[in-house]
Formats: sequence, C-alpha cells, structure tokens
Amino acid sequence: MKKLGSLVSILSMAIVLAACGQDNANESDNNSTAEETQVETLEVALDTPEKVEKGEKVTFSVTVTQGEEKVDDADEVMFEVWKEGAKEESEMIEASHDGDGVYSAEQQLDEAGKYFVQSHVTARDLHTMPKNEIMVGSEEEAASESHEHEHEHESAVSIHLMKPEEMKANEEVMLMAHLQKDDAALTGADVRYEISKVDEEKAEWVDAEEKKDGEYEATTSFKDAGDYTVTIHVENDEGLHEHTEENLTITE
Repeated sequence: MKKLGSLVSILSMAIVLAACGQDNANESDNNSTAEETQVETLEVALDTPEKVEKGEKVTFSVTVTQGEEKVDDADEVMFEVWKEGAKEESEMIEASHDGDGVYSAEQQLDEAGKYFVQSHVTARDLHTMPKNEIMVGSEEEAASESHEHEHEHESAVSIHLMKPEEMKANEEVMLMAHLQKDDAALTGADVRYEISKVDEEKAEWVDAEEKKDGEYEATTSFKDAGDYTVTIHVENDEGLHEHTEENLTITE
C-alpha cells in the first residue's frame, strides 16, 4: 500500500510539473507574440539651420530610423516650406536619398523673416512630420517685409494629404490626411473632404474616418478626368476649424 501511495504521489507531482511547464510555455509564447507584434516607432530627426542670410541656399535633411535600424526604404520624404503667416503659399520639395537613413533637399529663401520647414516622412505604414523654424536675414529686414502677411492666419494644425501616384476616372481612390498639432497626432477630429472639379461650382462632400491616431481615410471616385481641388476641413469639439487645399489630376 505504501508503494502504491508513493506511486500515486509521484504521478501527481509529474502531472503538476507538466502543467506548470505548459503554463510557462504558453506564457513564453504569449510574451514572444506580444514582442513580435510590437511595432517600433518611426524616429525622424529634422536638421535645419536656425539662421541664414537672405537669398542663401539652405539644406534641409532628415535622418530616419526605426529602433536601431536606419530606414533607407521610405515611401515618401517631402519638405514643406512656408513663410510665417503664409501657410497657404507653402511649397513642397521632394527629398533625395543620401543613404544611411538620410534624406535631404535644398531651397533658396529670398525674403527676410521667419520660415517654417516641416518634413513629411512616410515609411513602413507610419507617418511623422516634425517642424523647425528658420530665421532669414536680420530682424530689421524681417520687420520691413512683415506687413505683406500681417493679417494672414497661421494654422495650428499640420495637414498632409496622401494619395495614389496615379488616379483614373471611375476607379476608387483612397485619400488619407495625416493631422498633427503641437508635434503630436491630432485625434478625435471631424474631417471632411470637399471635392470639386476646377472651374465647376458643384462640390462633393466625403466624410473621412480615423483609422489610426491622426490618420483620416476616405474612399471616393471621380466621374470625369481632369483637374480637381480637394479641400480638407478639420473640426473638433474644442472649437478648432482648419482647412487646406490640395490639387489632384485624374486621368482617363
């Protein structure tokens, strides 16, 4: 009887140890799965000078990394440049890839005053857009030229529209607006696209849905080929109301 009791005890202990081992294995698998599904954030270091002379050619650059890896396969890197008070007149400049995660572009700044440079980097299904300031010329030169834009509104929200490179009539097109405020994704906003063909008054309104933090998507189609204007309207419960325009060309 004692031998039978010992045998039962040994079997019981073996079952318990096997169960613990299985639990540990499951926990390890779960931890591994969690680690595998965790996506490293996209880090973008924007490098611009703080002050330049009027008419000087300026180099903008970004270094793009993900974790310890330099990102050399970005889908798009653009620099948006505008003078303070003239966001509506901003210029988008495509960056060239210099290697080792670095992308750069050059631009000549001809007017004195404060400028903003914002990089738009899209890579590995992530998007980020840090912004820097550049002072061009002296304060005296800037003051003498500031009256040209003194009544214009400086947007608090950065809006960048992503769209397919080629868009054809009568085919579905996915538009995505990336919104950022105070260097962080703008979430919980009401975003609508106002779409109209150039030289036509009639407009179509399309509601966008926030798929990820700060990313607002909408799908639409264009009946005719031609040039279109897309106005992105952004509102929220805190009284925010911003908008920006983008031009699209639809082919046959």
